[in-house]
Amino acid sequence: MWEFYWKELRDPDQFAVKSGTSPGTSPGAGLDSSADSRAGSSADSHAGSSTDSSPSEGGERSSLTHVAVPGSWNGTVVGGRSIEGEGYATYRLRVLLPEPEQAQELALDIPTINTAYRLWINGRMTAAAGQVGTNAETSRPEFVPQLTIADRFASELDIVVQISNYDHQKGGIRQPIKLGLFQSVSREKELSAGFDTLLIGSLLIMGLYHLGLFAVRTKELSTLYFGIFCLLFSLRMMLLGEIVMTKLFPGFSWELELVLEYMTAALSLPVFILFFANLYPSESSRTVNMVFCVALLAYSGVLLALPPFLFTSALWVLQLLVVLGICYILSTVTLAFIRRREGGSLLLFSCFILAAAIINDMMYAHEWVKTTERMSAFGLLVFIFSQSLLLSMKLSRAYVNEEKLSAALTEMNSGLYEKIKERTGDLEQAYEALVLTNGELSRMVTSRSHLISNISHDLGTPLTTIQGYLEAILDGLVDTEEQRERYLRIIHSKVIGMDRLIEDLFQLSQLEARQVEFKKQPLTTERLIERLYQRYELDARNADIHYTLSIRGEAAQAGTFSTVNVDVERLHQVFGNLVANAIKFTPSGGMIQVDMIDNGAEMKVRVLDTGEGIGEDDLPYVFDRFYTSNKSRNSVTGGKGLGLSIAREIVEVHGGRIWIEHTAKGQGTIICFSLPAEKA
Repeated sequence: MWEFYWKELRDPDQFAVKSGTSPGTSPGAGLDSSADSRAGSSADSHAGSSTDSSPSEGGERSSLTHVAVPGSWNGTVVGGRSIEGEGYATYRLRVLLPEPEQAQELALDIPTINTAYRLWINGRMTAAAGQVGTNAETSRPEFVPQLTIADRFASELDIVVQISNYDHQKGGIRQPIKLGLFQSVSREKELSAGFDTLLIGSLLIMGLYHLGLFAVRTKELSTLYFGIFCLLFSLRMMLLGEIVMTKLFPGFSWELELVLEYMTAALSLPVFILFFANLYPSESSRTVNMVFCVALLAYSGVLLALPPFLFTSALWVLQLLVVLGICYILSTVTLAFIRRREGGSLLLFSCFILAAAIINDMMYAHEWVKTTERMSAFGLLVFIFSQSLLLSMKLSRAYVNEEKLSAALTEMNSGLYEKIKERTGDLEQAYEALVLTNGELSRMVTSRSHLISNISHDLGTPLTTIQGYLEAILDGLVDTEEQRERYLRIIHSKVIGMDRLIEDLFQLSQLEARQVEFKKQPLTTERLIERLYQRYELDARNADIHYTLSIRGEAAQAGTFSTVNVDVERLHQVFGNLVANAIKFTPSGGMIQVDMIDNGAEMKVRVLDTGEGIGEDDLPYVFDRFYTSNKSRNSVTGGKGLGLSIAREIVEVHGGRIWIEHTAKGQGTIICFSLPAEKA
């Protein structure tokens, strides 16, 4: 038990050191060479404290009370009254050391004390925090855990602690002062600091990692809430235990430190609730979530407005909300477990451990239990480990699902490729048909425009002539019957020419629009040329022209003529146009030679004459419609210039071509056309 002097700040020299054992003496103090011991560890709580009157130095009588440490002085009965948290007092403990420990180096691990203190060992001040005073103006609070070394070779330790508190709801030594061998105590303190650092670092890493996961996938709000929770709790852990914050930032404000300690606890709970609400939305209530968030945010606002003494007095409000929040979280996770939600069993186990640890720390803070403080740190480690395990399970399951989906997608793509290929083929065929149709329509439109243009162009002259002759007859300008008959014959010939012109124009327009039906039949090249040639033998003989046929080519020499698929009547029209033009422009006694060359894949026909030839200026226009130069060969009659145009269209419909191979002024002409053929 410790001597306790309320409302007294006694220095060590004010105590008369007695040689015997007094009520404030702890012989041996439970020390051993391997482990530390807690002063007063075997004592009862301050509810069983005793009070007596003994003379103080100077002859004055003082009210001496004995209290247990750890424990706040709140509720301690002094002079028949129960004291509150505000005030000042002196603690004293005399520890008798056995012979072996007197030569050992001993140390005291001093925790945070509410809220300022000075500590002497055998009359020497070895530790202090803040400024001890007899009122709020002369007192300054500070939380600084310290390790101090005791005197060696002393038979006893006289420990005196002066404490003042005007800033916290509870005063006194609320945590154990550990006395033991220096190596053992310092090692334990280093381990505690190392554990704090490890836990803070783990929370920071987990917090930043989950915030990174949220940045990658913003739809997953649970990673955001858990990341914020870890960062808040890491800040809280820097303000507890060895108080890493004060080591990182010496001179850190005590009031700000206390506000952050309470505020991080208040803000962590709603974030933690939102984390579970996002994990299991069907098992949580939006209304309850909102109530907790509003209540705890309001509590955090109150922390900023009230002085430390008042908001530490209202700690029970925060603890009540924490207990209710824990119950709500446990009910949510239990329901998720019953409904077999993903990770329900693992989170339920870790939540129960974390809840038990937090409740233990709350009961320890109220001095209802004498277990150990900061169990919530261990519970939090268990929860973080379970959350990491759950996350790895999710990622693994997602990877497996991705592999399955990838395989299914590959298979689907393969089938889809075949379907697309099939439909693409159909579309290509439809496109080709559409192109052909469009081509035909285009040709039809062009043909119609040409037809209209040609009719208006070429019917104008004969109609004018007919009109002139008719007006002459009607006006009585024709005197004789002979002249009238001649005029009528001219009109008749013009009408016949117009009829032939219209028929040729219609035929050419149909050929250009590919609207003429061709009745093709297979014939050998030999049979075809003979049929074409024979039809015009009489015409050539009547014109006194030498008319010959020559058959050449590789297939002809081998005696295996190729086969062509042709409309014979249409080819008669082509061949007749060429031969008729040759007869027309070849003088009597001249020669027309027809050559057929069969090379297996192609049948070539040449019509050679010894006429006057075609002028070089006329060559580019020979196959144009209505080219009617007297020296051209576009018309059998030298009339309207459609013969070779029609011949070209017929040959092209057969897949062949027509051209002038040779011509020169006065040296005759060679006109050729070719048709595709197949070897026999």
